[in-house]
Amino acid sequence: MKVLIITYYWPPSGGSGVQRWMYFAKYLQEFGIEPIVITVDEKQASYPSLDFSLNKNVENIEVHKTKTLELIRFYSFLKSGNSKKSIPQGNVGNAKKTFFDKIATKIRANYFIPDARIGWNYYAYKEAKKVIENNKIDLVITTGPPHSTHLVGLKLKKNFNIKWIADFRDPWTEIYYNDIFKRSKKKTEKDKNLEFEVLNSCDLVLTIGPSMKDLLAKKVSVNKIEFIYNGFDENLLENFEMQKNDKFVISYVGLLTSNYPYKSLLKALKKIKSTEIIFKFTGKIEQIIIDEFSQLNNIELIVNGVKSHKEAFDIMRNSDLNVLLLPYQIDSKIMITGKVFEYLATGKPILSIGAIDSDAVKIIKEESKISACFEKEEINLIQKFIENQFKNRSFSVKNSDFNFSRKKLTKQLSELIKKV
Repeated sequence: MKVLIITYYWPPSGGSGVQRWMYFAKYLQEFGIEPIVITVDEKQASYPSLDFSLNKNVENIEVHKTKTLELIRFYSFLKSGNSKKSIPQGNVGNAKKTFFDKIATKIRANYFIPDARIGWNYYAYKEAKKVIENNKIDLVITTGPPHSTHLVGLKLKKNFNIKWIADFRDPWTEIYYNDIFKRSKKKTEKDKNLEFEVLNSCDLVLTIGPSMKDLLAKKVSVNKIEFIYNGFDENLLENFEMQKNDKFVISYVGLLTSNYPYKSLLKALKKIKSTEIIFKFTGKIEQIIIDEFSQLNNIELIVNGVKSHKEAFDIMRNSDLNVLLLPYQIDSKIMITGKVFEYLATGKPILSIGAIDSDAVKIIKEESKISACFEKEEINLIQKFIENQFKNRSFSVKNSDFNFSRKKLTKQLSELIKKV
C-alpha cells in the first residue's frame, strides 16, 4: 500500500507537533505500507524551532517540500525585524499585548480561517494532485494543527474520491486560543462549518486519546473515530551515559509560558530548606519565569535553552525528578503532551501539577507508581513529595516496562489503514 501523508510539521521542525507523524512514517514500511510525505519547505515555514537531528528518522522516506505563503512570518518580521524570532508558540494571547499585537490578532482571527497557515494549502494541494496522478495512492492522511491542512484532504476527497484519514492532534474549534481571539459570529460559524465538513467527509477520524475522541463524537458518529496515543521511540535509549548527580536534580523539559501553573512549583521550592537541589530548565521558557526561579536562594538554577530531542531526553533520564505542568484551559482534559510518554520511559518519578482530571494524569497514575499528581493549590503536598523524593532518591536507572512503543503504535495505525 501507498499512503500520502500531508503534514505541515516535519523534520527539521523541532517541538512536539512534528513527532507523531515523523515516527508513524518511520515505522510504517515495517508493516507493508509505503509513506509519501508532502510538507512545507523549512526555509519558508513558520517553525518556532528547528532540530536537524530529527532528519535521521526520515532518511528513507519520499518527501515532497513545497512553497508556502506565511502570515505568521510577516507578523514576526513586523514585530521584531526577524521573520522567525517572534513566531508565537503555545501562549497565543497570554503575554501582554501591544496595540500592534491586538490589531494583528484581530486580522488573524477574522481573515484567516481556520488558521494563519492556510497560505500553504494552495501549494500542498497542487503537489498532492501531482503525486496522486503519478502514483497509485491508496489513502491520504492529513494531520492538524494547523487544521487548515485538513482542507487539502477535503479538496482531494471531492476531486479524486480517494480514501482519507483526518488526524486531530488538538481540538479545532475548541482549541484554547480561539477564546482569546475576537472573532465575529459569522467567522466563528464559518470555522465550525469547515470542521463539520471535514469530520463528515473523511473516511476515518483519528485522534490522540479518549477524551479527544469523546469531544469529536459530539460532532460525528463515534463509530467513525479511533484514537492512537503518541508514544516513545526506544532508539532514544541508545548511546546513553548515566551521570552521578552530587545534588538532587529536578528538571522541566519543553515549552513553558505564563498560563502554566509554575507558581505552585515555585512556592513549594521556596519552602524547602535543603540547598542540595539543582533545578534545570530545558526548552523554550518564558523569560519572566526564568527570572522568578533565579530568585530562589536555596536552589541552583540551570537554564539549558532549546536542545535536540535526544539531548532533551538524556537530560530527563539523568534527572532525579521530572516536572510536568498542565495548563488550566478549555482543552486541558484532552491534551496529552508527548512529554508524558518520554518522562514515563525514563523510569524516573514524575511530579505533575494541574488539570488532575486530564488524560495525561490518568496515564501517569496507571503507568508509574512512583509518581504523583497534584492540583495547583496543594503547595504543601507538592513540597512534601519533593522532599520525600530527595530523601529516598535512587541512583540507578530502571527502564520502564513501557506500553507506548512508537513501533507498536504504528502497528495499530497500519491495521486501521488497511481497514479503511
